[in-house]
Amino acid sequence: MIGVRIEPRLAKGRLDNGEAVALDVTSALIWPAVNHRIPGSVRILPEPVLRALDAARPAAEILTHFGALPADRDIIAYCTCPNEETSARIAHFLRHHGRQAWALRGGLADWRTAGYPMA
Repeated sequence: MIGVRIEPRLAKGRLDNGEAVALDVTSALIWPAVNHRIPGSVRILPEPVLRALDAARPAAEILTHFGALPADRDIIAYCTCPNEETSARIAHFLRHHGRQAWALRGGLADWRTAGYPMA
């Protein structure tokens, strides 16, 4: 799944240009402790999606979790997992179902380290 990752610099450009929307898929267990987000992020709980993927639920059922995402913009998913595990898995699923989606390389930590805006 390495091909689904995007560098923070490129992600910021796409977000700033309005070409993409940030998708926060930080684990529900970690999310309360994370003090900042990428501005304008759409929050989706990853656990129901991951359980559905693991159970091989129908794609149409899984896609219902992403109804809040604008259809006319690319998706840049991010999380706080080692190796962007959750965001890469979700981006891969979305790509497989017709969306342009990436996982933010280095996740929220690399975004913050780059000095990019946080909300």
